[in-house]
Amino acid sequence: MDGSQILLLLLLCAMGRGVRSDCRIAQNMVEGTNRIFTYRDASGAFRLQRTEIVPAGVTLCMFCTVTDWVETQCQDNGQFSVAMPMLCNEPMRPTVTRIRDNECSGTMYAVGYTIEGQQLELYRTCFDASNARVLYSQSDVYYKSFFPRRPWVEFVADELFSPREATAYLKSNIYHAFNYIYGDGQTYLTSARSLVINRGHLVASADFLFVDQMSSTFRYLNVVPQFKSINDGNWEKIERWVRSIIPQSTPFRVKTGGIGILMLADTRGVFQQAYLAGSKIPVPEWTYKVVREVGGRGLYVFLTYNCTFQRERPQVLNICSPVSCPLSLPNTPHDGFTFCCDPKQFPL
Repeated sequence: MDGSQILLLLLLCAMGRGVRSDCRIAQNMVEGTNRIFTYRDASGAFRLQRTEIVPAGVTLCMFCTVTDWVETQCQDNGQFSVAMPMLCNEPMRPTVTRIRDNECSGTMYAVGYTIEGQQLELYRTCFDASNARVLYSQSDVYYKSFFPRRPWVEFVADELFSPREATAYLKSNIYHAFNYIYGDGQTYLTSARSLVINRGHLVASADFLFVDQMSSTFRYLNVVPQFKSINDGNWEKIERWVRSIIPQSTPFRVKTGGIGILMLADTRGVFQQAYLAGSKIPVPEWTYKVVREVGGRGLYVFLTYNCTFQRERPQVLNICSPVSCPLSLPNTPHDGFTFCCDPKQFPL
């Protein structure tokens, strides 16, 4: 058999087998499905589906509860064997599990699901219970080509926050807290309707693809008091930019947290620390975001001063060796004075 005959035979075999196509989870499938997307890896263990691409031959296990789940396989033609969207009644919710992590100076918790004794982690968060302070949260962020509608869900306290602490972010309560700390004549918040500080997500909901995974970020265990205009300004620009550069082949590992406690002058000119609930839930002076490869190599560090009352650009923290930022960010108190740091020297 000559070379041309062999080539023809191989071509006919390939045509007989057909071309296998991966399946793509579309936006309407995501927005219309409330089941939990999982699959089994090569060892048979469950894993959370994190991307919109499902390889041909892979079977998704779509959980409502641990006893109510449906399978749908990605077929060679690029279509699922059981069509989505998929709805069910009262799907299970993510839970919080205490885990060991030597990097955390407080208590580390994993947010995710437990299925057949396996812990499926969405993100983890380091918590200082004595001060009701979230030190940082960390998650892996995957590439996606579309951004589903952000779900509207109530924030969850996870029994780690008292009722007073859980309501500390209300505008009226922040106003009364500032009056207590800085005096009735303080001008930082002019009324109980002033929205100056809000619940700043550490792990952003938009970092996830599926509705249940986005909803899991709405927890007091994943927020810090952040100035609203900064949260909506440079901080959001940074989050969007990071998501835009994630490669399709591998995720980034993103760690976000707060540093220090904001100090403001009271009506007598004496500087006092800012808290939202007595001596708990401190307002961080700085927020930071570290972007790494999953193997640990640092890529970018962003450090933002968390105060709009500071009109001049502050002195950067000594843990930051400033470098040029990879994106353009407004240098204003309204948007947030932001520094970019050398990831090789940043200690957090």
